[in-house]
Amino acid sequence: MNKLLTILLITLLCSCYSYAQLPGIPVPVPNAMDTYGININLPSSPGPSAPFTPSKQQNNIYDPNELIRRRQRAQQEIEEATAMMREIEECYSIASSLTKNGFPSQAGIPGTEYFRSAYQEISDMLHDSIPLNLERAIFLIENAYLNNQLNFNDFQKSISEKADYCKWRMRELKLNPHDGLAQNMAIFSLLTDTLNIRQPGTEKTVTHYPLKYNLDDYDSQKNFTSHFVNTLLTTNVGQCHSMPLLYLILAERLGAKAYLALAPQHSFVKIQDDNGAWYNLELTCRSILSDYHYMNSSYIKSEAIRNKLYMNPLSKKETVASLLTTLGQYYLMKYGYDPFILDCLHTAESYSPHDIYNKIMEADYETRLTLEIARLLNARHPETLKKISPEAYKHYERMHELYKEIDNSGYEDMPKEIYARWLRHVEKLKKEEDGHAQPTIRKTVK
Repeated sequence: MNKLLTILLITLLCSCYSYAQLPGIPVPVPNAMDTYGININLPSSPGPSAPFTPSKQQNNIYDPNELIRRRQRAQQEIEEATAMMREIEECYSIASSLTKNGFPSQAGIPGTEYFRSAYQEISDMLHDSIPLNLERAIFLIENAYLNNQLNFNDFQKSISEKADYCKWRMRELKLNPHDGLAQNMAIFSLLTDTLNIRQPGTEKTVTHYPLKYNLDDYDSQKNFTSHFVNTLLTTNVGQCHSMPLLYLILAERLGAKAYLALAPQHSFVKIQDDNGAWYNLELTCRSILSDYHYMNSSYIKSEAIRNKLYMNPLSKKETVASLLTTLGQYYLMKYGYDPFILDCLHTAESYSPHDIYNKIMEADYETRLTLEIARLLNARHPETLKKISPEAYKHYERMHELYKEIDNSGYEDMPKEIYARWLRHVEKLKKEEDGHAQPTIRKTVK
């Protein structure tokens, strides 16, 4: 590369002395060499008696002021060429660093330390260095985004209150508090129905109202934190991200078995009865829905089902691992791309290999990195990039490899209008079910 830059500099300097424009340097020929601006027109066949009379232009070349101006122009062009060389060298240096290390780290920016602390603790959970705790992991990623402004004791207190309501409800109905299905139905009833619950040991009755779906900001475009579990605990209003996570936190508290499952741009809870039959708990419309409902209305391809992108119950470790992908997304929104995001994605992928959103984020990272390297190297085509820097070309290849994996997985982007239609369908379904009893799984808890 240094040899190429030296040749380019020599060429540019030569062009400066000949007063040629940089975009189109003429190729000299033996009988028409540039004389650096001194242009004396001699007669083609001067005879002995032909007088020689210098022209005004020829006289000007000996004018000291003209010589000074020419030297100044030459010096200016030399300086411009040198500056251009420095810029080219700087671009190549930055491109080399990006190729080797990826985007520069933002670790020095205040606030990033909360993300790294959250990453470390969740990673320790996944590595079994500390107990797996979904409640704590959810708090960590939300607290990191909010610059460590949340209080874990307050968060725990809100969860404990709801967990107590579930226990009191089971006691009222004389259900076995250790029965998994009874626990799940107590949680589902608490989050989807208005309950008057007697507080044990007192005459006090607590009225608990169901969660409300945030139809005004279901995609967190107005307020990004509207999908946080902490927001749901504070306002009792949430969406398809926070509602299932709150359910799973309560299941963790009670010792019930419940699983997160995904559909395009959506998540819900799956549970099993004593006979092994699966049920989909749709908290957004307070219903129990069939697999057919999601398949028919959620833009799901059969390949996506086969590759476990959707409808597949995630283990607790897979769910916690997916939170690292979410942590990387939060970091990106606040600080932009840097290697920390890849740390989140790669660790998450080790424990949740079917997470398509993880792969989409990595593909976006590689795309932006490849485009930036190509811009710095002025490589307008992949072949040019490969010729200039085979190492940089590997990022281009990785980018296409990721997109191919995404395409082969059965994933397809779900248009917003289809998702909005799905929401309307769910609301219509809920209205149709008003006045009818919920399907009985095994025990009725209300």
